[in-house]
Amino acid sequence: MNRRSVLQTMLAGTAAVAFRFGPAQAEGADDYARPAKPAKPYTIGVLLPQLSNPHFVGQAYGYIDEAEKLGVKVIMFDAGGYQYLDRQISQIEDLIASKVDAIIIVAVNGPGTADAVDRAVAAGIPVVNCNVMTGSDKVVTRVRSDDEIIGQMQADFMGQALKNEGKVVMLRGAPGTSWAENRGNSFKKRLIEKFPKVTVVGEQYSQSTPADGLKLMEDFLQTFPQIDGAYNGADTTAIGAAQAVLAAGRAGKVTITATDFQVDTEKFIRDGVMSATVAQQTVIIGRWGVRAAVNCLEKRDVPKALWTPLLLVSAANVNNLDLGTLRAPTGWKPPIG
Repeated sequence: MNRRSVLQTMLAGTAAVAFRFGPAQAEGADDYARPAKPAKPYTIGVLLPQLSNPHFVGQAYGYIDEAEKLGVKVIMFDAGGYQYLDRQISQIEDLIASKVDAIIIVAVNGPGTADAVDRAVAAGIPVVNCNVMTGSDKVVTRVRSDDEIIGQMQADFMGQALKNEGKVVMLRGAPGTSWAENRGNSFKKRLIEKFPKVTVVGEQYSQSTPADGLKLMEDFLQTFPQIDGAYNGADTTAIGAAQAVLAAGRAGKVTITATDFQVDTEKFIRDGVMSATVAQQTVIIGRWGVRAAVNCLEKRDVPKALWTPLLLVSAANVNNLDLGTLRAPTGWKPPIG
């Protein structure tokens, strides 16, 4: 874990924001090695925000496939959306009552999940935090992409595409989540530092769905006579934003950036409606989460942070991607506990 990408090295020492736990360190497709297969068939509970989102389906595949390779069992729960904090807390309580060996949580809300995670740890169940951060400081490790770098990568693309002048709106994503806060804050900070003539004229949080993205972008287009760019914390809102821009006859005239790379995102990039997206290696997040949980259960040292690699995707490289780290296989369905 001592390799660093050029971008991450350049950005080392960036000021911290909420939910940040250390500098990004990982590069490459799969730097966190698979441990030896344990003698005991551990049971690991996995908590995901919403399996209607292809990002989490790819992540679910990483958990399930890695567990099969290591001979452990996964019990998977879907909260049904970021707005269902009570449901995820109830799922944590169910896993505690079931006495699973470990829990992996992708939090629907950072502060809101902290007490439940603390209760699991107090019950002797180690908790690995993946992708979306819980506010608890008692987790074994945090397996994640660097949300600050995601925001900076989007800002760099946006500023260059607009030639350092234009008006931008922001579709941040789900309120209460680490990614919506950190990516958006980092995007704005980067624009101020490097592209001061690119100004944010409007920003809004919403649930992370295409329908929310469509409605927000329609509202933005009606409110602001000039919009040159649209930042999206996730590609789920970006898909809706792209639909709104397309319907308004402004495809190719608004630079749309996002995070992640589901099938509809790929189509809009190929069609020139979306401009770029920062792809998280969603399958790798799942694999590393299971590896960290097994290493913890086997009493091996686990780093406090595991940073998964990022990739900027645009029309320039969309034909040259390894989809095996980005998506679940076509037709794969996650089993729900």
